[in-house]
Amino acid sequence: TDAFNKFTAAELFDRIKSLGSNQVTFRILYSSGLDTPQDLWISKHKADDSLIKDIKAFIASNGRKLEKLEFGAMKYSVNEISTVVDDDCMSTGDNDIMKYLILRENCKLYSKWDDKGSLVF
Repeated sequence: TDAFNKFTAAELFDRIKSLGSNQVTFRILYSSGLDTPQDLWISKHKADDSLIKDIKAFIASNGRKLEKLEFGAMKYSVNEISTVVDDDCMSTGDNDIMKYLILRENCKLYSKWDDKGSLVF
Protein backbone atom coordinates (compact mmCIF):
# COMPACT_ATOMS: atom_id res chain seq x y z
CA THR A 1 0.00 0.00 0.00
CA ASP A 2 1.01 3.63 -0.09
CA ALA A 3 2.21 3.32 3.52
CA PHE A 4 5.31 1.62 2.08
CA ASN A 5 6.10 4.39 -0.42
CA LYS A 6 8.33 6.21 2.05
CA PHE A 7 10.77 3.27 2.14
CA THR A 8 13.30 1.87 -0.29
CA ALA A 9 13.30 -1.84 -1.01
CA ALA A 10 16.48 -2.23 1.07
CA GLU A 11 14.78 -0.52 4.03
CA LEU A 12 11.73 -2.76 3.68
CA PHE A 13 13.87 -5.90 3.74
CA ASP A 14 15.83 -4.60 6.74
CA ARG A 15 12.54 -4.04 8.58
CA ILE A 16 11.16 -7.45 7.58
CA LYS A 17 14.36 -9.07 8.91
CA SER A 18 14.29 -7.03 12.14
CA LEU A 19 10.74 -8.21 12.82
CA GLY A 20 11.93 -11.83 12.70
CA SER A 21 9.93 -12.73 9.60
CA ASN A 22 11.09 -15.69 7.58
CA GLN A 23 8.87 -15.11 4.56
CA VAL A 24 7.27 -12.25 2.67
CA THR A 25 4.92 -12.01 -0.28
CA PHE A 26 4.59 -8.73 -2.15
CA ARG A 27 1.19 -8.71 -3.85
CA ILE A 28 0.65 -6.27 -6.68
CA LEU A 29 -2.91 -5.02 -6.26
CA TYR A 30 -5.04 -4.46 -9.32
CA SER A 31 -8.39 -2.88 -9.95
CA SER A 32 -11.29 -4.50 -11.80
CA GLY A 33 -12.12 -1.19 -13.47
CA LEU A 34 -15.70 -1.34 -12.18
CA ASP A 35 -15.35 1.54 -9.68
CA THR A 36 -16.14 -0.73 -6.74
CA PRO A 37 -15.21 0.50 -3.25
CA GLN A 38 -12.20 -1.85 -3.48
CA ASP A 39 -11.16 -0.35 -6.84
CA LEU A 40 -11.37 3.17 -5.44
CA TRP A 41 -9.31 2.21 -2.37
CA ILE A 42 -6.66 0.53 -4.51
CA SER A 43 -6.34 3.48 -6.88
CA LYS A 44 -5.92 5.80 -3.89
CA HIS A 45 -3.63 3.60 -1.76
CA LYS A 46 -1.60 1.30 -4.02
CA ALA A 47 2.17 1.25 -3.76
CA ASP A 48 3.97 3.43 -6.30
CA ASP A 49 5.08 1.66 -9.46
CA SER A 50 8.60 2.92 -8.76
CA LEU A 51 8.63 1.09 -5.41
CA ILE A 52 7.46 -2.15 -7.03
CA LYS A 53 10.23 -1.76 -9.63
CA ASP A 54 12.75 -1.10 -6.81
CA ILE A 55 11.60 -4.20 -4.91
CA LYS A 56 11.93 -6.40 -8.01
CA ALA A 57 15.39 -4.97 -8.76
CA PHE A 58 16.49 -5.49 -5.15
CA ILE A 59 15.33 -9.11 -5.26
CA ALA A 60 17.13 -9.69 -8.58
CA SER A 61 20.37 -8.15 -7.23
CA ASN A 62 20.33 -9.56 -3.71
CA GLY A 63 18.27 -12.71 -3.93
CA ARG A 64 18.91 -16.30 -4.83
CA LYS A 65 16.42 -17.73 -7.31
CA LEU A 66 14.91 -20.88 -5.80
CA GLU A 67 11.99 -22.43 -7.68
CA LYS A 68 8.83 -21.57 -9.51
CA LEU A 69 5.70 -22.04 -7.43
CA GLU A 70 2.78 -24.02 -8.80
CA PHE A 71 0.87 -20.83 -9.66
CA GLY A 72 3.79 -19.46 -11.68
CA ALA A 73 5.52 -16.99 -9.35
CA MET A 74 9.24 -17.40 -8.69
CA LYS A 75 10.42 -17.86 -5.10
CA TYR A 76 13.69 -16.26 -3.98
CA SER A 77 15.81 -16.28 -0.86
CA VAL A 78 16.64 -12.67 0.08
CA ASN A 79 18.65 -12.21 3.27
CA GLU A 80 17.45 -15.72 4.27
CA ILE A 81 13.82 -14.64 3.84
CA SER A 82 11.59 -16.65 1.49
CA THR A 83 10.38 -13.97 -0.94
CA VAL A 84 7.68 -13.96 -3.61
CA VAL A 85 6.33 -11.17 -5.81
CA ASP A 86 2.74 -12.04 -6.74
CA ASP A 87 1.86 -10.18 -9.94
CA ASP A 88 -1.51 -11.94 -10.17
CA CYS A 89 -3.17 -11.33 -6.81
CA MET A 90 -6.63 -12.06 -8.20
CA SER A 91 -5.59 -15.30 -9.90
CA THR A 92 -6.76 -14.13 -13.30
CA GLY A 93 -3.84 -15.58 -15.24
CA ASP A 94 -4.14 -18.48 -17.61
CA ASN A 95 -3.26 -21.14 -15.03
CA ASP A 96 -4.85 -24.50 -14.29
CA ILE A 97 -3.69 -24.45 -10.67
CA MET A 98 -6.13 -23.45 -7.91
CA LYS A 99 -4.33 -20.61 -6.17
CA TYR A 100 -6.86 -19.47 -3.59
CA LEU A 101 -9.95 -20.59 -1.79
CA ILE A 102 -12.11 -17.61 -0.95
CA LEU A 103 -14.58 -17.88 1.91
CA ARG A 104 -17.49 -15.56 1.17
CA GLU A 105 -20.18 -14.17 3.46
CA ASN A 106 -22.48 -17.08 2.51
CA CYS A 107 -19.95 -19.51 4.10
CA LYS A 108 -19.16 -21.09 0.72
CA LEU A 109 -15.72 -21.50 -0.85
CA TYR A 110 -14.86 -20.11 -4.29
CA SER A 111 -11.72 -20.38 -6.41
CA LYS A 112 -11.95 -16.89 -7.96
CA TRP A 113 -12.46 -13.54 -6.27
CA ASP A 114 -14.66 -12.13 -8.98
CA ASP A 115 -16.77 -15.07 -10.17
CA LYS A 116 -19.53 -16.69 -8.11
CA GLY A 117 -19.57 -19.49 -10.68
CA SER A 118 -16.25 -20.66 -9.25
CA LEU A 119 -18.03 -22.32 -6.30
CA VAL A 120 -15.96 -25.15 -4.82
CA PHE A 121 -18.03 -26.16 -1.79
